[in-house]
Amino acid sequence: MKIAYLLVVLVVAILAVLFAAQNSAVVAISFFSWSTSGSLSLVLILTLSIGILIGVLIMAPSVFRRAFQSSGLRRRLKRLEKEKTALGDMAGAADAKATAKADEAPTEPTAPKKGKLTTGTDLG
Repeated sequence: MKIAYLLVVLVVAILAVLFAAQNSAVVAISFFSWSTSGSLSLVLILTLSIGILIGVLIMAPSVFRRAFQSSGLRRRLKRLEKEKTALGDMAGAADAKATAKADEAPTEPTAPKKGKLTTGTDLG
């Protein structure tokens, strides 16, 4: 991967040198009362850099907000996973306790309570 990145950087650098060599004409730039002159390639590269900088500054608040939100969600996920594990342990302990209690229960049918009419199927 590093080799591919290095090749891309090398190709971009070669293209930038070729661009600067082919666009060496001097141009004048005027903005209100301010005026300057420089090579066309320098002006174009400077304009591109300023445009990229403005784009990054415009995107920065939303990128930081999403990163902050993402870290909060990761913390919440860890907390919920711990809670799930604890509840699973508690459920396992309750299940084991219920199984142990069922093993201790008498196997003989219980006598019917007084005042209650029973049929032959109500004994259990």
